[in-house]
Amino acid sequence: MHRKEIWIDGDTLFYKDHGHLEKANLQTLKYAYVQILGNVPFLFLFADHQHYISTELNGFDEIYPELSNRFHFDNTTFFVVSKAKKEDDKVKIWTKKMPQNYQILDTYPGDEDFGYEVNTAPKQMVSWDTTYEQLEALGCVETYFSDFGVKYLRFKYPVRIGALLILQLEIYAENTRSNAPVQEFFVQLYDETNTDQSYQQLRELWIDEDIDIDQYGYERNDQCHLRFALSKGIEASICYTYDADYCYDDGSTSLHFYNQRQYHHLLENQAYETVMQVTEIISFHKKLDMSISYTKSSAIKNVPSKIHQLLKNQSGVWVDDVNQKIGFAGIDTALILDFDEIKYFTFQNILPAKGPGYADFMVHLSTEEYLHVFTADTYFFDQFAQRLEQMTKIAVEIPQAYYNC
Repeated sequence: MHRKEIWIDGDTLFYKDHGHLEKANLQTLKYAYVQILGNVPFLFLFADHQHYISTELNGFDEIYPELSNRFHFDNTTFFVVSKAKKEDDKVKIWTKKMPQNYQILDTYPGDEDFGYEVNTAPKQMVSWDTTYEQLEALGCVETYFSDFGVKYLRFKYPVRIGALLILQLEIYAENTRSNAPVQEFFVQLYDETNTDQSYQQLRELWIDEDIDIDQYGYERNDQCHLRFALSKGIEASICYTYDADYCYDDGSTSLHFYNQRQYHHLLENQAYETVMQVTEIISFHKKLDMSISYTKSSAIKNVPSKIHQLLKNQSGVWVDDVNQKIGFAGIDTALILDFDEIKYFTFQNILPAKGPGYADFMVHLSTEEYLHVFTADTYFFDQFAQRLEQMTKIAVEIPQAYYNC
């Protein structure tokens, strides 16, 4: 007797994919397609992320009717396409009908330079400069985690940005610095028809008819994507995806707001700079940009003027035995950590293949997390491994290089 390779337990669909057990949360299912890949019919589901489910799995014939009865799939289309087995054929068999979740107001207040209005009682204007921790303290957002453990914040009340009123605006809050202003807001907008009408309405609201679209993005048969300045230091993007060879239409416009403002006070580090002592220093003899943003980590500060002088404005690593610190100097910013925060270093070399070759300088922390600090040409950092180990008394690992496929 063959073991089943697909089954349902409550609201979770389990299935085998290349020997691995995968699962889909059926409560989050947004759309479904039938697709022919390698002469095999697949049931494609989007539930938080993409799921390609082979119809040849043992048990599929029992599970498909259960799914179809629950979601009312277009069975005629599913079986016609499955029987024809025309390679790369892809047809939608179901989409979740979503209610309209936005409103374009008749008046345009013109207050988006300051921030956004949260429709609490009473309403309150919130500055774009408000930090994650300040926003959570206001009590107008709730925290949730994706199936992958990624942290998000969701507004509990409608939010007005200019003349656009949005239901359930969200914030990506993973690997963020709590005392930094919120960097990105997002939402999937649906109009009542669940078509690109949402995109057209936002375009009409924010984009002048006589502008050159190519300056802001593109509008193609498979996808439309525009990014533009909304207000001082705040950019917005709107994106709608249509059915195409490698695209799926879920009926929504993806709307994002990006905080591009600079908060230089978060980079100041005068307390350390007045007492710092440089015990040893390694120069890379070239400028390498810091891979970590100060909006992500409080350990990112301005490169101390003393380090700029010693490195002659190049990048490198310094050790401060007196204050028990190790610093990694980029072009304008530096990562400054305590000795006991670092477990070991890794220089990972990636060889060119389909993608380019490069090398990653990584710092592994005592919290079991790791930071990508610098990127350079393949094998560039290897020459500094022995000196870095001697200087810091911390191990440097150089794993086997692999191809960027």
